[in-house]
Amino acid sequence: MKKNFFAAAVFVLSLILASCNYGLPIFLYAETGVEERAVAAVTLDGDNLPQVGNAGKYSFVVLTDSHFGSGKVKRREDAFLKKFEELLQSEDPSLRPRFIVNLGDTLDGGHSKEADLFNAVAARWIETAKKALGVGDYKVYSILGNHDLYNDGWDVWKNKIYPYTSCYKFTLDAGGSNPFDFFFLDTGNGTLGGPQLEDLERSLQASLQPKIIFMHYPVYAGGLFYFAIDDVEERARLISDFAKNNVKYIFEGHYHPNTDFDFGPFKEADVGSYLEKSVFGLVTVDETSGSVQFVRMGY
Repeated sequence: MKKNFFAAAVFVLSLILASCNYGLPIFLYAETGVEERAVAAVTLDGDNLPQVGNAGKYSFVVLTDSHFGSGKVKRREDAFLKKFEELLQSEDPSLRPRFIVNLGDTLDGGHSKEADLFNAVAARWIETAKKALGVGDYKVYSILGNHDLYNDGWDVWKNKIYPYTSCYKFTLDAGGSNPFDFFFLDTGNGTLGGPQLEDLERSLQASLQPKIIFMHYPVYAGGLFYFAIDDVEERARLISDFAKNNVKYIFEGHYHPNTDFDFGPFKEADVGSYLEKSVFGLVTVDETSGSVQFVRMGY
């Protein structure tokens, strides 16, 4: 009976491996560890910053879980591009997206060819925005998700996906009285890890400016903890840090449906899957009031 059970288990595992895009590392959890990748956030400046103008108010697109390489759902790139073009032609200039933030699970199985697919699509976004806005450059900022790490995906990511690092930050000054700090975190393993968390806390405490946080794994996920940061103490520590340090919004992926939660001092938005739910978000930052508005859009 034991032999039969073992044979059946091997057969089922073989079927799964043969039918999915992830390979053996998903079962052995052999991705690189976050403490190997993210010790301290890289500060982006100069040409690595988006062009947001000086009117004190601007918008950007946030999307997540695009899973390039997945065959589960028919892709709708043209439909998204049409909606994106409409936003770029908004009558209100502050609603024309000045950059895009991509919250991870960009690659379905961590493969190089999936990164090439994403980059080809992102190039269409960039060229469309440059033409509509009349600018010489346009940025798509990405962070790691768990799927991006499968099959040694970190080696692919750091060589092909801008800005070629896993943890970074920048400050945007659009001419208002409250420039915002932006933090892009590496939660690809379901945790920040000690060094990254300590570095984040130092950075949060060092600035009085309003802040926006981007991460793949949620801190709360509307109470669906299966999809959130693994460690209870780490989640509590992050929530406390965000509440005490003028964080206005955290934007997250991983959980494919849409959820929101209001913590009082800040809000959480699990944006929803670009691929499976045909959804993305438009975020509007008002530096004068120090406020952030978020609305989901279908395509």
